[in-house]
Amino acid sequence: MDRKLQNQEIQRLIRLGETARASLQSETAELRQRLDVPARIRGAIKTHPTGWLLGALGTGLTLSRLLFRPRRAPQSMPRAEAAKKRKSFPMLLFGLTLTAIRPFAKVWLADQVKRYLAAQAGLPSGRQPHAPTKPSL
Repeated sequence: MDRKLQNQEIQRLIRLGETARASLQSETAELRQRLDVPARIRGAIKTHPTGWLLGALGTGLTLSRLLFRPRRAPQSMPRAEAAKKRKSFPMLLFGLTLTAIRPFAKVWLADQVKRYLAAQAGLPSGRQPHAPTKPSL
């Protein structure tokens, strides 16, 4: 009888250890996901690209207006030449747009390179639709 109690206690401890291990594994995976900031940012950009684009444009425009004051033309330079050197508003918007598109272009280019390399290696690219298979009986 003493042996039965010991065996039951050992089985209970084994189950308790397996439960604790599974709980620790899930918590570790969740913590890794929370601490992986670059992956979270990439995911946010992929899920809400318009919001990120508009936010980047607005932030860039605001910061450019607040931080960079227009330079005064030197006294030796005529006013017509000084006016030509100053950036126009459309050119400023064009520069900000290129700056905002850069992260999207990086993500797109990285995806294209992955697909190309996967095709060269004969591996599936991971973006192909999954066709349901018939269960075999």
